[in-house]
Amino acid sequence: MTVKRVLVLFNFSAFDERVLHYVIKTYAGQKNIEVTLFHVYTPLPAIDRSSPRLGALRSTLAGMWTEIREKAQDLRTVKDDLIENGFDENQIKTVFRPRTKSIAAEIVDAVREGNYTTVVMSREPGKATRIFTANIHDALLSALRDMEIVIII
Repeated sequence: MTVKRVLVLFNFSAFDERVLHYVIKTYAGQKNIEVTLFHVYTPLPAIDRSSPRLGALRSTLAGMWTEIREKAQDLRTVKDDLIENGFDENQIKTVFRPRTKSIAAEIVDAVREGNYTTVVMSREPGKATRIFTANIHDALLSALRDMEIVIII
């Protein structure tokens, strides 16, 4: 039996709840599904945090590291939610890592390396986010062929 591999782009926005509802409604209970929750974040600069010259920047960086750790934990919580809603634990994976290139390039690389058959993502309405997400959507639509790309609005 062929396994359908689904990459779920997760950005911790309110619109990602719709993506999770779609994934649960569409794939929960199926045995031939593997879902990967995917999030890349902008890495923090590597600096010597013990330097006395950092001053207030030290607490800002500490807050940013805390936010990254909280998002990593939140992604594990999302995995647990999917398990509670009909997925087996071995069907759900998470990818949470710093990005080294554009978000679109990270996604395209992940799709190709992981041999995913489907990408599921949200689209946030609004002028500012529309410009940003349109670039990602356009890049994915032009780079990825012969696969499902699901955009939840």
